[in-house]
Amino acid sequence: MIVDAHCHLWRHWPYPSTPPAGGASAEALLDELASNGVSRALVVAAQIGSAAEGTANPRNNDDVAAAVAEHPDTLRMVVDVDSRWSPDYHRPGAAARLEREAARPGAVGFTHYLADEVDGWFDTPEAAAFFGAAERLGLVASVHAPPAWHPALGELARRHPDLELLLHHQGLAGTDDEAAVLTGLAVHPRIAVKVSGFRYVSAESPPYRDVRPRLERLARAFGPGRLAWGSDWPVSTQHHSYGDALAFAHEALGFFDDGERERVFGGTMLGLLGHPARGTTAGAWG
Repeated sequence: MIVDAHCHLWRHWPYPSTPPAGGASAEALLDELASNGVSRALVVAAQIGSAAEGTANPRNNDDVAAAVAEHPDTLRMVVDVDSRWSPDYHRPGAAARLEREAARPGAVGFTHYLADEVDGWFDTPEAAAFFGAAERLGLVASVHAPPAWHPALGELARRHPDLELLLHHQGLAGTDDEAAVLTGLAVHPRIAVKVSGFRYVSAESPPYRDVRPRLERLARAFGPGRLAWGSDWPVSTQHHSYGDALAFAHEALGFFDDGERERVFGGTMLGLLGHPARGTTAGAWG
């Protein structure tokens, strides 16, 4: 079973580019899943866009939750909580906002997009309460963390040993030095990484062959049980097809055997989402 660990749905296309055919709707996503043999998808809510340009998605948590409710056998979500575009980014009250947003049926965790600059928030009592609540509730933390944050993530994982951290887009590590720091995080058993977003970590055009040596080092460090493939649909359609996203990862992970690749392309996510606390909220998904 193939599981997509990273895709989006938006009512309004939030970028200045041309949206894909069908936009970023649940129907368009389900068509892509069916056409490519993908059985399940984790939708990463992202309340982005410009109000001035009519592209804002301030209720994306609501919109994604509605899609998940309509397609519970196929979709789950992580809610957007206090990401870098939010007026509540790293402001007091984060733990209460997390508990409120993550209570939605079908929500198995939350996403938090960090700004490029490290602001020390992880070391504050507010962050301790925020991630402590995530630990207690058994939530997956799907985190967009630029490389500058990676040392702080290691400290966060040490302080919250039961927190499931799932890093977006190969940790956004686009150089050998950044990849070396990222692989060092493999010592923390609950940090996993999405094999997604090849274009974010490549200096080349598709099929992004320069990524492969770094990805192999990453894969050897974390192992297949802590890697999860994601398409980054529909953002990725500006650069390549959904099928290409699968192909790039299959080719780059050619050093894994069939069983190991099965974990990357589905088993890791099914294991993460099979946590009893998450199952209570979201229901069985296997």
